Amino acid sequence: MRNEPGYEFFEHTADVGMRAWGATLAGLFVHAAQGLVALVAEDSAIQPTESRPVALSASSVEELLQTWLTELLVWFDAERFLPGAYDLEAISATSLRGHVQGDRFDPARHTHGTEVKGVTRHQFRVEQRNGRWEATIIFDV
Repeated sequence: MRNEPGYEFFEHTADVGMRAWGATLAGLFVHAAQGLVALVAEDSAIQPTESRPVALSASSVEELLQTWLTELLVWFDAERFLPGAYDLEAISATSLRGHVQGDRFDPARHTHGTEVKGVTRHQFRVEQRNGRWEATIIFDV
């Protein structure tokens, strides 16, 4: 059970669905981010060569998770930054603060996976259930 990735993908018409979970809210956010990176860079090894601060706020936990994933996607699309390690120093249902370590995408070292256009609001859900945090996310591909 320890090697469980904390996310799984499911078919969703022309898009890609993902379920993510974690024992804590921070764990959920990390697993959701790892799932996104698995989509865009498949099984690429990511070295922590660069660190970036992150501070986000939103009106709900759903909006915060969507904003978090969108921020990571923008970093990848605009600057080819691949997140690989996450230090979420403070997180609540409406804000997060921390650092993300990662690497610049290099076609010689990384595999380009699915092109993700965005994080949709369709069927987006975050809830606490059975002693863990769970989310359903649909990516526009």
